[in-house]
Amino acid sequence: MAGSLLPYLPVVLGAAAAARAAFAAGPSGATPAPAPTPTPAPDDRPKGPTVVGILVFEGVELLDFTGPAEVFAVAGHGSMFKVVTVAESKTPFATMGGLTFVPSHAYDDAPPLDVLVVPGGNMRSVSPRGVDWLRTTAAATPITMSVCMGSMLLARAGLLAGIEATTHHWGLDHLRATVPTCRVVTGRRFVDAGRIVTTAGVTAGIDGALHIVERLHGKDAAAWTAKEWMEHPTPTV
Repeated sequence: MAGSLLPYLPVVLGAAAAARAAFAAGPSGATPAPAPTPTPAPDDRPKGPTVVGILVFEGVELLDFTGPAEVFAVAGHGSMFKVVTVAESKTPFATMGGLTFVPSHAYDDAPPLDVLVVPGGNMRSVSPRGVDWLRTTAAATPITMSVCMGSMLLARAGLLAGIEATTHHWGLDHLRATVPTCRVVTGRRFVDAGRIVTTAGVTAGIDGALHIVERLHGKDAAAWTAKEWMEHPTPTV
């Protein structure tokens, strides 16, 4: 399965046009079920292409960012979202596990975003400039979602005060101590607090991303992405 997904990596890197034809065959070569016509929730209806920016950095946790990237890249047969990655510079860096990755954008040339994804990993490598970019960008972005320990970056940026949030179970006590006014939630895959969505550990980022697909493009779109492509349960809180 992993090898058969490699043709779709250009979509994750923002080259959706190059990979569009490949979706006709589906992940295993079989013809997939037709993607449903989306029915967005009125309050969240995108005004144009839905642009997802994923913050990446040295030592970023792989599945924290590639899981949501896969969800957004394939939703609606690759037609609903444009996925870009953003780092302090476009210099190649090593992810957790030592894979080399090249960001598509630097902070200075990142496009306006509809969704911002903040993964965990070696968050010490995110400089004060990166935290400032996160704070400023989240203020201008309709939805910001942290994955796993990425919630600690949201905390550093002052984005979790006074709201409900969750994180990986290893970080729950630290989150309580770091942001005393944050109402830390346990036992849920994700928490939607409006402009801020937080998820539990690693694979919960897939659930959070599917929830955002549903929020922006309707239940049918999320169900198709979860069942027909990801073979993942339809998310519930």
